[in-house]
Amino acid sequence: MKMNYPLRSSNFEDRKRAARKRVTITIVVILVVIIILSTSPARSILFYVASPIWKFENSVLNSNLFQYFKFKQSLIDDKTALEQKLFLAGNLIAQNNTLQAENDNLKDLLGRKDTKQKTVLSTILVKPPQTPYDSLIIDIGADYMLKVGDKVMANNNVYIGDVSEVLPNSSKVNLYSTPGRKLSVVFGGDSVTAEAVGVGGGNFNIMIPREIEVKEGDVITIPSITTNVFGIVEKVNFKDTDSFQTVIFKSPINISELSFVEVVVN
Repeated sequence: MKMNYPLRSSNFEDRKRAARKRVTITIVVILVVIIILSTSPARSILFYVASPIWKFENSVLNSNLFQYFKFKQSLIDDKTALEQKLFLAGNLIAQNNTLQAENDNLKDLLGRKDTKQKTVLSTILVKPPQTPYDSLIIDIGADYMLKVGDKVMANNNVYIGDVSEVLPNSSKVNLYSTPGRKLSVVFGGDSVTAEAVGVGGGNFNIMIPREIEVKEGDVITIPSITTNVFGIVEKVNFKDTDSFQTVIFKSPINISELSFVEVVVN
């Protein structure tokens, strides 16, 4: 009987040697490529070849067509943001009208229809960021019988702060949004009373139990016989495991764009 085992063994050894040779060649080629690319001339050639590609990419990114689509997208984003602001503004106006009607009816029932607030118009001399800690300097003071504690309004019905210092011809106004300042507010259909804390820049936080219903767009007011709008709920934060929720709201008045205020005097 003829035996073939030695032949198969020989072929297997040949294949192993060939495989080792291929691996060795591959490693050598990789090392050679790395050495070549690490040299300055090779890098120069690489940059020379890639430069037209980079220039083309840059020209596309800065082309009029690309900038047009980029500008168009920016307009779309701005339009969406403005629509959201208009929606909130419309919601504010509608709720403010409702508050006004309810307030007038209440004063009729209480026999206080003739209740009127006397206000004095004042020009803002200095405002944030020129003044620190959410404060204003206005152009009237003792000459108009102002007193510390007099409330200050903007746009006729939005309370923004009160007089903290009176000088002969000017006064300092501390805004309610001064960080850490606390103020009692009312919100929701059930007229829930809570404590708002200023966080600066016309922004406030309220911490209330989870079971109290509040949603974005709700109007925040200050307890008063006169109609007022103090803020608009922007966001409600809580976790499923939390027993409290944080209500974030903002004054509808942009202090940086304000030129005049009214001081409520008695």
